Amino acid sequence: MTQIATVTALPGPGTAEVTVARQTACGHDCESCAGCGTRSAKVVIRASTAIPVAVGDRVEVYSSDRVLGVAALVYLGPVALFLLGYLLPAALPEGARYACGGLGFLLGLAGAAACDRRVRRGRTISYQITRKL
Repeated sequence: MTQIATVTALPGPGTAEVTVARQTACGHDCESCAGCGTRSAKVVIRASTAIPVAVGDRVEVYSSDRVLGVAALVYLGPVALFLLGYLLPAALPEGARYACGGLGFLLGLAGAAACDRRVRRGRTISYQITRKL
């Protein structure tokens, strides 16, 4: 997955701190829409680079494919566990099935939170500057 970023700092040789605009479903094409009025959030990440960059450069940043796996876990995990908790115990009364579904949803949220902690601690998602723009 590639994104366009701006170099904001050079903390050491071979690394750069870059700011990436977080994209949403609408793509933040605000000039053609009078809709929500929200502003895009900025995310600061540390990326490795083999090419010389300077503060203020616009660059293309590649992130490992693990980002999509983590996103699937965070968004689909709780929903899938809710459905499993609701559909599997078909012999139980309706209220108990909802409770099992709710428990599955909470387990999915706990799994997503644990994954988030692991990613933050271990920096398991890597970013690489591929080229200057």
